[in-house]
Formats: sequence, C-alpha cells, structure tokens
Amino acid sequence: MKNRPVREDYRRWREAQTVAASDGVAHSAATRPELPSVLPFAGYVVWFHVSLTYLDIRFDHHRFEIVTQQVQSAAEAFFFDSLDAAYGHAVSVGEPCLILFAATGGASVRVVG
Repeated sequence: MKNRPVREDYRRWREAQTVAASDGVAHSAATRPELPSVLPFAGYVVWFHVSLTYLDIRFDHHRFEIVTQQVQSAAEAFFFDSLDAAYGHAVSVGEPCLILFAATGGASVRVVG
C-alpha cells in the first residue's frame, strides 16, 4: 500500500462520520453529505459533496489537451481504474471532494479517499 497524505476534506468527512456514530444526533449536510447509493459503473470516481457533482476528464481535440470539468450525473463522470489515479486528480482540485468506489455497476458505494 502506498503512503498517501490524507486530504483535509477526507479527514473532515471521516471525523463527521465518527461523531455521528458516537452521539446518534443528525448533523447538517455540510458536515455529513448524503452519499450516492449506487454508481452506474465499476471503479473509482471523484465526487464533489458540496456541489453534488462528479469529476469528468475528456480529451478536447480542438484544443489538443485534456480538459477537466464537473458534471451533474455519475453516468457522465470519469471512472478511474485505480485509487492512485483518482487520488492524483482529487489532490489537484480546489473544491472539497471524496473518492467513491463501486466494485461493479449498480453496486453499493464506499468512500475510499
């Protein structure tokens, strides 16, 4: 396993989950976002829990460069094959985000980073 520094937004999300589990009190959506229940494809996806959007990466043939953007639907998002690839893109974005994982299309979602 690679040693990855913990992203601040992931650390805050984990702390909010621990507090929610220990005190049983409902917390605001800002500190404890409602996760998507399933993902349409298998793999890792970067989810922006403040704007409820996903990271999409496409190659723009007109500009001849890779373009990143936020999309509303998980079906439009870019699914990574590895946690390392998703983590690399999650580190460089400015908005708080979580890395979600689904083992197969339609499977339940886990937060992995």
